[in-house]
Amino acid sequence: MRFAARVGRGRESTRSRCRLNRSAFAVLLTARGILSLALLPVVPSLGSPHAPISGKSQEFQTAKLGLAASAIPNESKTVFPEDRFAFGQVLSGAVVEHDFVINNYGSAPITIERVRMTPPLLVTRMPSEVAPGAEGKIHFKLDTANLEGEFRGIILVSLDDPALPEAQLTFTGRIVPAIELFPTPAFFVAGQRGKGKRASIEIVNHESEPLTVDRIDQSTGRFTTQLETLIPGQRYRLTLSLNPNGPGGRASDTILVKTSSKRVPVLNVTANTYLYERVHAFPDVVDLGSWRLGDADSGTAILMIYEEDGKDFEARVSTDIPGLSLKSERGPAGDRYQTEVTLNLEGIPAGLLKGSIFIDTNDKQFPRIIVPVRAQIVQR
Repeated sequence: MRFAARVGRGRESTRSRCRLNRSAFAVLLTARGILSLALLPVVPSLGSPHAPISGKSQEFQTAKLGLAASAIPNESKTVFPEDRFAFGQVLSGAVVEHDFVINNYGSAPITIERVRMTPPLLVTRMPSEVAPGAEGKIHFKLDTANLEGEFRGIILVSLDDPALPEAQLTFTGRIVPAIELFPTPAFFVAGQRGKGKRASIEIVNHESEPLTVDRIDQSTGRFTTQLETLIPGQRYRLTLSLNPNGPGGRASDTILVKTSSKRVPVLNVTANTYLYERVHAFPDVVDLGSWRLGDADSGTAILMIYEEDGKDFEARVSTDIPGLSLKSERGPAGDRYQTEVTLNLEGIPAGLLKGSIFIDTNDKQFPRIIVPVRAQIVQR
């Protein structure tokens, strides 16, 4: 009995020790699990995630790794510190270059899928991918040789970042020629016979060397020109005066300005002039454009008829073109008429349509004005 009791107590002691060992193993297992979870984010940086792990312990760690991966999203985060670049003012012919920086603050690589841009902008260098925590640069180049005036370039960068699938960047500035004709390289001057008209443009030197204007050449008697120095070596004013008694109508001529610039020794200035009579029509030719044979629409234009300084002006309109209707309305000041010109295309044969609008007035000096009309009818 004593032996049995001892044996029983021994079994009970053994069971107790087993229970204690199982509890301790559970605590240890739990502790190991906690330790594994704590270390998991560091594991990928210490070695290959494909390192061999044997048996059940491999399945356990793989599960824990999966839990860790879901706890920390594998996402990219794209940031462009600068989305606008303004290069200011440069001379035409200069090459402007700039890097747009792209930062990846996420945990996955960023792929640059495509870059589109306003021509003649070019991409000369760029990474295909930006690693997590890294920085990439997209290098752009702009050749301004054939550009003038304000340039506004748009750049669209397509990414595989769901939060920023496309980034828009701007590349802007002003390109000026070495010698600039401001505000335009041309004159547009219209004036009445007997009164004339004048207009001016400025010649602006953007080169470092001083500029002198040596000579101005023109081959017409429609106008005269005059040069005035505003800032010696840098800025001049060129004025065109329309000859009030010169040839009537419209003309386009070229003025040659000879300069001391080695880069631009000759400036070509276009002179568009129009000397009109006291009674005149605008436009002086009605062009109804091109139409397809059988079109249901009608060709329409507006013709204005003026008597400068008139108060009791009267005008009647007629035409020699079949299918052309004219509807006139007198202005409230009594010095003009507005005429709506409509071409009914039904029954008009294919080919060039030519004719005239006749304006009969009560002005003794200009009793009749003839305005040419044209239209092109083409086969379908």
